[in-house]
Amino acid sequence: MTLFAFVADDFTGATDALWQFRRFGLTGSLVTDLAHVHSENDVIGLATTARASADPVAVVLPALRAMAALRPLAVQYKICSTFDSSPERGSIGAVVAALHRSGLATGPVPVLAAQPEFGRYTWFGNHFVRSGDEVLRLDRYPPMRDHPTTPATEADLCLRLREQGVGQVGRLPAGTDRLESMDAAVVADATTDDHLRALGTLLLAEARRRGPLFCVGSGGLSYALASAWTARPTTSPEPEQASPEAAGPVLVVSGSRSPITVRQIDTAERAGWRVLDASWDVAGRVEESLREGRHTIVQSTRGPARDPAGIGDLLGRIAAAAVRAGLVRRLVVAGGDTSGQVVAALGARALDVVGTLAVGGPICVLASDDPACDGLVVALKGGQVGADDYFLTAALRP
Repeated sequence: MTLFAFVADDFTGATDALWQFRRFGLTGSLVTDLAHVHSENDVIGLATTARASADPVAVVLPALRAMAALRPLAVQYKICSTFDSSPERGSIGAVVAALHRSGLATGPVPVLAAQPEFGRYTWFGNHFVRSGDEVLRLDRYPPMRDHPTTPATEADLCLRLREQGVGQVGRLPAGTDRLESMDAAVVADATTDDHLRALGTLLLAEARRRGPLFCVGSGGLSYALASAWTARPTTSPEPEQASPEAAGPVLVVSGSRSPITVRQIDTAERAGWRVLDASWDVAGRVEESLREGRHTIVQSTRGPARDPAGIGDLLGRIAAAAVRAGLVRRLVVAGGDTSGQVVAALGARALDVVGTLAVGGPICVLASDDPACDGLVVALKGGQVGADDYFLTAALRP
């Protein structure tokens, strides 16, 4: 029986959502197309590339209908905890409006962007991000203020949703014990995990009354639902560490433009990793580096901005060639949009989450009909995820 279902707007977020459910002991699967959706686990998720689309409704509405047909308690449209979205690209508001037009949503759609353990907070409908020792409004947080495709020009999520065509948007203050609103959507406040658990309890009660409940949110929403359902602390064990020599070299492909990823690349380079600029003639140098047993990064993160779609295709080809040549069994992909293209290049039909490198950065095992790619260990990292030593940590995992 399926308890919860989700459709994610990118692949990195999809793995985070599944991890949030799995860490509470729920069984789950993450698939890459509708043909593989099933009802064999507590949780089923579908990864999409809606965040990069000018028409996300066309990408996700059929999937949301398919998930509703499983009759779960709740169906989550998984979004980034930094609310990556604009009227022109990956519009969250357009999806909320479509839920109402299609009749899937029968009341106000709860929207939760907060994910406190990741340093994402919402209060009075305004969204904030922890950056080091500071907590900044989303529109003053440099990686999002200066984002190359969906810059955050406003931290008030109610205003953002209205700008994206939702209609009337209200607020759901932390601690509210009833979901009574005539609004099309309500933005939920949360600054602590206790707030998430309380919200999860409220949403489950609402789901039992009118389910399946359609809701929109980050990994914090997945946490809220799972923690409320199980009423217990997280249980999933961390994977054992392994020596880099035993596991072989790590290949990182990065299309992320985040300054956080820049610092991670710089840290790895200082530690002796080989860093190569992404280009159509780099394959030979990648092969040489991996055959030497060197951890290798192929990136378009540093330097001038380049076409995201073209870079994703290039990095997908580079990663797939290295894996199919037997040169690498551990892959890290940096960048939400890039991740979807690389996973597609590997012919993945599903991803199983087995652990985590950082909050929001799970470790997965890829399932593919291609024997060379099946069983590959892969970590999909959003641009904002991880400490400066993230890639070094990846090399210490099995």
